[in-house]
Amino acid sequence: MKKITTTNILSLTLALCALTSRAQNQSSKNQNDNLDSLWSISLQDVTVTSNGLNSKIKNFASTVNIISSKQIRDLGIQSVGDVIRLIPGANYQDEDGRGLKPGIGLRGLDPSRNGYVVVLVDGKIPLGQSYGQLGAYYMLPIASIERIEVVKGASPVLYGAGSIGGVINLITKKGTGKPNAEASIEIGSYNYLNASASAFGEKGKLNYFVNYNRRQGDGFRLSRSEFATNDLTFRIGTKFDHGDELTFAGNIYSENAQTPGGLTEQQYKENYRQSVNPFDQFYANRYSVSTVYKKSIDSLNTISLSVFANFFKRNWWYDNNRNKESILGDMRDIFTGGSMLEYNRNNSIFNLRNSLIVGLKYLGDQTSSIKLMGSNPTQHVGKTTFSVTIPTNVLEGYIHDEINLTRKLSFTPGLRFTSIKYGQNNYISAEKLSTKTSVLIYSLGLLYRPIEQLRIYSTVSKGYNPPVLYAALDPGTIKDGNSLGAETSTNYEVGLRSSPVSWMDLNISGYLLNFDHKLTEEGGRFTNSGKALHRGLEFEINLLPIKSLRLYASGALQKATFNDGPNKGNLLPYAPKQLITAGIQYESQIRNGTITVNVYDSFTSKQYNDALNTEDASADGNNGAIPSYNLLTASINYRWKGWGVGATINNLLNEKYFTHRYDFWGGKFPGAPTTVNVKLSYRLNK
Repeated sequence: MKKITTTNILSLTLALCALTSRAQNQSSKNQNDNLDSLWSISLQDVTVTSNGLNSKIKNFASTVNIISSKQIRDLGIQSVGDVIRLIPGANYQDEDGRGLKPGIGLRGLDPSRNGYVVVLVDGKIPLGQSYGQLGAYYMLPIASIERIEVVKGASPVLYGAGSIGGVINLITKKGTGKPNAEASIEIGSYNYLNASASAFGEKGKLNYFVNYNRRQGDGFRLSRSEFATNDLTFRIGTKFDHGDELTFAGNIYSENAQTPGGLTEQQYKENYRQSVNPFDQFYANRYSVSTVYKKSIDSLNTISLSVFANFFKRNWWYDNNRNKESILGDMRDIFTGGSMLEYNRNNSIFNLRNSLIVGLKYLGDQTSSIKLMGSNPTQHVGKTTFSVTIPTNVLEGYIHDEINLTRKLSFTPGLRFTSIKYGQNNYISAEKLSTKTSVLIYSLGLLYRPIEQLRIYSTVSKGYNPPVLYAALDPGTIKDGNSLGAETSTNYEVGLRSSPVSWMDLNISGYLLNFDHKLTEEGGRFTNSGKALHRGLEFEINLLPIKSLRLYASGALQKATFNDGPNKGNLLPYAPKQLITAGIQYESQIRNGTITVNVYDSFTSKQYNDALNTEDASADGNNGAIPSYNLLTASINYRWKGWGVGATINNLLNEKYFTHRYDFWGGKFPGAPTTVNVKLSYRLNK
């Protein structure tokens, strides 16, 4: 088989674009209608709502990938982590194989605990802490999500530090139309249950959406793998006579989960489903509220104010050194709050149409962390060995403008200033530590529209990512004069979006992230690692060769390496060279309903968990290569009137694989074997 290279793909793309004008005359309206109904294609009139931009995706001067609610439903997806596999260049690391703590990495960046990706709700509200672990322990239920936007390229200026690789924007469902309700129940392997009930709609000037979700199961591990979560999400909005809008949203979440941990090489070989942590337990409660007020000053000017807060309580009990004679309690109370004020203006300057955004943002959080050592692993009590409070304050200002230089060419400059201050009060040693940092970053973007079926774009931006708070203030670093420096990078991106013929949709982007200073984490410890270089080619293609049949593929060919020092040329930890998802979908009308069948495979190539790129596995399972793996998924759904039935088989070939190694948790973390889920849903008013 001929090797596929970047040159091959770009040559093919240019050839396809050259055919556009001839192919348009040969296209039929029926093919376009079939393509639109089969899937939500990225070149349709989708609005990118992130950060108040409200720009059509086809005219967005950056790489944007969107997963619609139809895709989520058709593929039988159960969690946000499963959606991420469909995003080009996204590495999904499921911490415990149950989708409870998804780790997401974009463009070769480490997925561990979402340390390099910002997760937002409706473009404004952060899901996690300010610049601690950005959404490490919670993710919205899939039943509350209308679509997922992943924005790359210009993301550092639009969303701030932590978004060098990109930002994941969870667009929640809104109440539209007459009052309605829907419910679903899904059951499956290992006593899995995923049940949701929603009510939504409009009544006068009021709109509302409320969803309750319950997930529980035994997990695929033979013991210490049971879990149960409850999630209540709501959103209430109103529109005033003069066009102003007010929304209020909130969330209540609880989790009670056993954590089976990692395995040594021998334990994994004997039975990868076993657990050797008989007392590990994770408890969590989360409460969040937010309100957004948008005022239309006139037809050209709007201003919006967002205020948000959340409280996350996390108690994690686990065996200390797995000796079954003592228990360590790691308790954290995390309060996060902030506000964002934005001004938008759409007008013409010197006869050039432009769209301006100016914003101010404040984020603050306080983490109170206590560790207890107990002598009895069955009792969650013990002596306090660690007690600190870590306050973080972040102040940001940004400006972003889209200027249409001509009818076909637009220019998007942006600037963002960020100031971050960390503090730490240690109540055991009576020590107080603090550190602060600030940075000014920029982005420049160009979008060229030579014809309606083609968009070519390019961005240059400066990236910035401070160390997570517990690493920045670790006594072994700042106290000893070994302060961890913030990561800085210069980022380049070029891409195109095209529909060269009516039955094809094609997106391709190439990128380069040039880090002047890189931090790496091995076994929970951060170190300064010098320069690093990330480069890659991302692609997304949708084909409709015949009516009712769709072929699709997305992925990335990438390479992220150390660029100096003793590990020069080695791959960065958790940076696979290939991430590819490809599938086929058939959708057709049968009697009074629609049947949809999907089969798709997700491939992740070999990774390393250390800077040395150690190949041979250590006996304890903590170090060594992480082999490549394929996950084949099949789903079938039938919808008629308000009813829906479906079934999904995950890991159809029952591949034995693991996603990461972690010495603190005992070695290798196995992935789930074949699981089968069936689902029944009903919507009151279709």
